[in-house]
Amino acid sequence: MQSNLDYIYNELRETRTELLTYLNYGQKDERILHYIKDELRDIEAALEKMENGEYGKCEISGEYLPYEFLQSIPTAKSAVELDDMEQYYRKPIYS
Repeated sequence: MQSNLDYIYNELRETRTELLTYLNYGQKDERILHYIKDELRDIEAALEKMENGEYGKCEISGEYLPYEFLQSIPTAKSAVELDDMEQYYRKPIYS
């Protein structure tokens, strides 16, 4: 499991570097700037949780989130986010 977390940790660090580079040197497109800053805050929080040994725990229940979910959304904070995402992946009943 540790090697899986190392992979996520490295991906988060790389993404943080890319976002900081964009903020410092990229065009300042106000339409997306706040989304980038929000994502950067989420990444910083996830990295801090990893360093404190709290990464992957639901902030509401305290239970661990599925690794497969964290692999897709490494900045997830709760199982509620998992439930919200699952609604988009459901197949329609009628086709």
